[in-house]
Amino acid sequence: MKIIQTKERVLIIAAGMLLLSILLMIIIIPGVYTKTLQNEKNIGAVIGISLAIIMRLLLIIWYTFKLKKIRNNTEKRKTGYIVIGILIIIFGLMYLDGAFAFLDHRNILYVSYLMFTSVFCDLTASILTFFAIFLKSRKIN
Repeated sequence: MKIIQTKERVLIIAAGMLLLSILLMIIIIPGVYTKTLQNEKNIGAVIGISLAIIMRLLLIIWYTFKLKKIRNNTEKRKTGYIVIGILIIIFGLMYLDGAFAFLDHRNILYVSYLMFTSVFCDLTASILTFFAIFLKSRKIN
């Protein structure tokens, strides 16, 4: 029986935080689409949120490749963790700008709160990713 290593657990939790961030983004799409502009549908905000979702999905795929390398004991470099962590921080800060922009809309204030929560999930995932750099991998028979 193979025991999951600490580094794997941390990366799985980080990927789960990114997945939670994506789910929060999906929840806010209907409110942003219908209630932000008067008598119009806000296509631009939906496109922006969709691109943010796609970027986070690509990062989750990258996490799975890292997890496969850990399980196969072929991982040698730590630069992937640094790049993933920095990208998550950058995407989170860009999304934070949108969260501040939606604070002005009093009729859909929940959108801003959910966006702030999504950014918090992103920053937590990046901290966990940076933390995984310092954890040691070990062979388990």
